[in-house]
Amino acid sequence: MVNQVPAAPRVSVRRAGAALTLLAGLGLTACASPPPSPPRQPVAIETSVSTRYYSVRGTTTPAIFAAIDANGLVETSGQRALGLTSADWKLGSGDVDARAVPCVFPSLTVTLQLVVMLPRHETPNELPADLREQWERFVARVAAHEQRHVDIYLEGANAMKTRLEATRTTASCAALEKAIDAAWRAAQADIERAQAQFHAEDETRTRSEREALQARLDGARSRLEPVNVEIHRLDAELADLRRQVDAGRAELVAQHNALAGKRGELAEEYNRLVADANGLIDALNWAR
Repeated sequence: MVNQVPAAPRVSVRRAGAALTLLAGLGLTACASPPPSPPRQPVAIETSVSTRYYSVRGTTTPAIFAAIDANGLVETSGQRALGLTSADWKLGSGDVDARAVPCVFPSLTVTLQLVVMLPRHETPNELPADLREQWERFVARVAAHEQRHVDIYLEGANAMKTRLEATRTTASCAALEKAIDAAWRAAQADIERAQAQFHAEDETRTRSEREALQARLDGARSRLEPVNVEIHRLDAELADLRRQVDAGRAELVAQHNALAGKRGELAEEYNRLVADANGLIDALNWAR
């Protein structure tokens, strides 16, 4: 029996929260003219990656994917996902001395917290050997996909550090904050473009693999159909022959019983004639 395979859901969702928290205070005013060689912005990067799991049950392929549909992930668009990498961004600074000339942020800190969600089977040891192998390959693919999302975020964080370091001290604190905000937003946009490109490439690859498998399945089904028709024809022919054999066997049994009955009658007559003959022989022997 060939089960219909449902359309594959997206493998990953990205929920990125970005917060720009520059502790410059309110009402910063322009300062005096900048020095001839303004320093580059000092930037620190703090990243963390944690992994969480959602539960999957089932000891058959349909049951496993039913559990994924029931307990799995859903992105903000409502589309289901097998894995998820969520990003939470923050940009903070040390205290700013608005009286300093020029206006300088003492330091900037980019904080990136990544949370990866993956499926995990509750009782993998209960799976049949072949199904457990398929499950392990499946989970490895999902994990590899999400790891690529993690890598893009981490690469983006380093690129963001470079962008922010390129901002320099200005005479106006407002101008400096605007430059930092522009660098922050540009880096975020680059990261999202890279994530979108990865998704497009991965979906194209997955679609190509599924189309190849579907073509093979269609070919197998086309070869199965005439074989199935021939099997049904032979089944019908065999059933007819069995009916003929059964009918012929009943007829032979009737013929056998009739002959046996006739033989019994003849045997009785033969025995009677033998008795008569023996009586005549005995009478003949005594007729002297």
